[in-house]
Amino acid sequence: MRKKPLLIFLGLLIMASALPAQGAEQPGITSSMFFWTTLIGSLCLVVAAIVGITSQSRAFRSAADNIARNPAAADSIRGMLIIALALMESLVIYVLLIDLILFFVKWGNYTVVK
Repeated sequence: MRKKPLLIFLGLLIMASALPAQGAEQPGITSSMFFWTTLIGSLCLVVAAIVGITSQSRAFRSAADNIARNPAAADSIRGMLIIALALMESLVIYVLLIDLILFFVKWGNYTVVK
């Protein structure tokens, strides 16, 4: 059941890998490098988001269980949970910033110019 989304994702990745071969290369256009940077940046962002959301849900579940077991410690658990969630979310934001830098910074003849 869980393998079906992974197989769909891998199938789309395999089909997308043939995109740079579509059409003739023109002088001054380096679409292959731009394509792979965009693809890898997008994959990194997806993986970071999935791992971030998974870890945040586990942290929240553990905090809720611990608060249910010991309501007197709810304030300290809540404070540690907020700090942990902020750190987890900052990692995903760092990946987003790196992706934006890769997408929008020109590296010589790097971007597609028409």
